[in-house]
Amino acid sequence: MYATVSGQQRYRVRFTPAGTFSWDCDCPWASEGNCCKHVVAAALVHLYEREHGIASPQVPDTASYLHGLDHGRLVDLLLEEAERSPALALELEVRAAVAASDLDALHALFEGVLRISDPVPYEQAADYARAVHSAVDAVQELERSGREEDARELCDAVCSFTGEAEEMVEDLDGAVDTALERLREYSGDSDAL
Repeated sequence: MYATVSGQQRYRVRFTPAGTFSWDCDCPWASEGNCCKHVVAAALVHLYEREHGIASPQVPDTASYLHGLDHGRLVDLLLEEAERSPALALELEVRAAVAASDLDALHALFEGVLRISDPVPYEQAADYARAVHSAVDAVQELERSGREEDARELCDAVCSFTGEAEEMVEDLDGAVDTALERLREYSGDSDAL
């Protein structure tokens, strides 16, 4: 079962209603391995609908749809969505910069989204956390591709860019703390690069 749960933010939830219970949610609490209130809410709605004979709408098979698109249409669709989603645009730009071995572009991208001069409100905290995760992913990809020196340099730069984050981001859900902890763990391991 798939569901979207709306509160102060929207979260995507997936769970199995029968057999061995498994679940997933893209909220920070669930990303730490906890069964969150979003999963519980979606499961309760599912149980209510089942008990009262209400048919839940089925989500179309998105993967099959995307696999059926030709390459050009798929690229166009992705670029259209990136225009509406700064987080997706950043992710695509980062991947392109990593593929091109463009360390200057990576520095500029991450400095632009991670260096803080003004307080970051709660509504933007999840995007900030996602950008930190994206930076760690880029560092790891540089390392995997044998560019250890570039990986170390980018990791040090990202640590510098995020130096004010704990004090300046309104992180009520802990998403930024989780992302910064991942960065700290990785930067502590960067001596092994």
